Amino acid sequence: MSIETPQQRQHLGNIQALRGIAALLVVISHLYIIEQKYSPDTLLNSFASFGMVGVDLFFVISGFIMIHVAIGCKRGLGASTEFLFARITRIYPLYWLISLPLFVLYLWRPDMVFSSVSTAPNFLKSFLLYPDTRIPLLGVGWTLIHEMGFYIVFAFALVFKRKWLVPFMLIWFGALIIGQQLGYDKLGPVRAILFSPLSFEFIGGAVAGIFYHKYQGGFARTSLILAAILWILPIILLSLSVQGMTEVPYDRALYFTLPCALTVYGLASIKSKLPLYSQTLGDWSYALYLTHVLSLTVMGRIWHKFTQDGLIDNVLVLILMVVGSIFVAGCVHKLAEQPMLKITKRFRARLFAK
Repeated sequence: MSIETPQQRQHLGNIQALRGIAALLVVISHLYIIEQKYSPDTLLNSFASFGMVGVDLFFVISGFIMIHVAIGCKRGLGASTEFLFARITRIYPLYWLISLPLFVLYLWRPDMVFSSVSTAPNFLKSFLLYPDTRIPLLGVGWTLIHEMGFYIVFAFALVFKRKWLVPFMLIWFGALIIGQQLGYDKLGPVRAILFSPLSFEFIGGAVAGIFYHKYQGGFARTSLILAAILWILPIILLSLSVQGMTEVPYDRALYFTLPCALTVYGLASIKSKLPLYSQTLGDWSYALYLTHVLSLTVMGRIWHKFTQDGLIDNVLVLILMVVGSIFVAGCVHKLAEQPMLKITKRFRARLFAK
């Protein structure tokens, strides 16, 4: 998940709102799986898996925000270290807080945590968000592994002067293409992250950020119109072959990078602001992303005990499950995430005080 300061949030409220929408899309995609698992009748069809595009939006938003950060920050090894420390203290504390009870549950009832996979995760790598061939303990952590990869590469870019930012992005783009042509992305989990096609989405967001600052948010409506047109093709293809597009990184990068980047640029640039409640959902998006699978699973298990034939209960329960997931995320954000952010912010200020 991307991170921005309060000042950046003030100017990029639509991006914060878009992040909330992205998290909600991911919730809907997993809601489809939960309904398939716990209900004898299904209301949602496989097109609900389109919600996984929320992950692609997250990656593009990350690239956009990183450029927004880079434009205004200092350069050098100290600035690069502080940037990476800020991202680590943003990502890990809440991730650990949600993963820890899941780890305890696994020790007690492993069948309740990994009933659908044959091999347990490497717990140390899971908590460190270190690349592995197995999924992390908290399944959605796979995206955070990619995010940390993005941040490490971008931290390296901050060592150099601002004029080298665009050439650095071009070099990164070229290295990805060459690495994939040479098959580096197939030589172990670390290289799979470094040379993943999903990195193109981060770069796409970075390009959107560069254009945003270069043109001061011009061409906003044109960007949104082009985005709407470009969304048509992946929507049609998803309706025909959902699994092929949501599970193959090359397809995701090919079909989603450009429409996501244009959407991010357009919403950041347009003067109209999305509703305030959507920005609040954006504030809760990281908590929602980390907790929603657990929330949906608990509610799905309860639903399974009382489910009835017919779709009436599906309509009511699916709505309640979405609302319940958002409620849990809001509580986690208020009671855990915000206090932890205040603590880590104070610690960072002392650690990097000039």
